Amino acid sequence: MSLFRDALSKIEGTTVFGFTEAPLALEHFKLNQLKYCLILSDFRLDVMDGMELLKKVKAINPSVKTILLTGWNDKVIENCNCVDAFLQKPIMIPDLVDAVEIQISTRQREHELGTRVVFFNSLLKA
Repeated sequence: MSLFRDALSKIEGTTVFGFTEAPLALEHFKLNQLKYCLILSDFRLDVMDGMELLKKVKAINPSVKTILLTGWNDKVIENCNCVDAFLQKPIMIPDLVDAVEIQISTRQREHELGTRVVFFNSLLKA
């Protein structure tokens, strides 16, 4: 997770929060929902999967952009309006940064807000 966090932290104006547990990340989001512009989530998480997490995030704040990271194909998210972008593993850092910048740019055009990014990923636990 630190490799992704380090890469995303280099995006100007971005604050990155990392979580390895979806319920903790969701609780943090609930308390700070208006400060977030983007949520990245792995599909495979403990307790709840990434799709469930992103559905809950969108139910709380539908304007938050979301990116799902997964080793599965995009058919998994075909009928889900909770995912704004999809990255298939293995993920290259430049592809991750590009996807994040696109979503941040879109969000900032829609809402003139500061930038916060959160990344949850139970698969990269130390």
